[in-house]
Amino acid sequence: MATIIKTWATSVELHQTAAYGGTDVVLAADQAFDYTAAVDLRTTGSQGAQVQIKYRGSNSTDKLVVEVFASLDGTAFDSEPSVRYVLLNTGKPQQFSFIVEDVAFFRVGLKSSDTNTTFEYEINQQIWILTNA
Repeated sequence: MATIIKTWATSVELHQTAAYGGTDVVLAADQAFDYTAAVDLRTTGSQGAQVQIKYRGSNSTDKLVVEVFASLDGTAFDSEPSVRYVLLNTGKPQQFSFIVEDVAFFRVGLKSSDTNTTFEYEINQQIWILTNA
């Protein structure tokens, strides 16, 4: 009987603002989405990815809204998210992780829940593939 194991790829940075050592733009307090690049699970035959977000609001007024959008081809993404998270914001550094599985491509959209808070953030993803041991 074969043993199936989960083999993890190297973690990949999708976005990193100055507070986390990067040069990407801070999430504006305008209720408009910032999107990550597409994550390709199809080409490598990956089953899924763990996504980790580190974030800090400029104040504790608004929440951070995180949505995941799927795609069959990596260019035409769903107009409605497959999942939506509304994250607590204390104005101090926080971290949140989630799993995306069984889609060909996905991207993550982030926005402030209102117009009072900007967000510094970092997003990393790490895909996995199931293999025989």
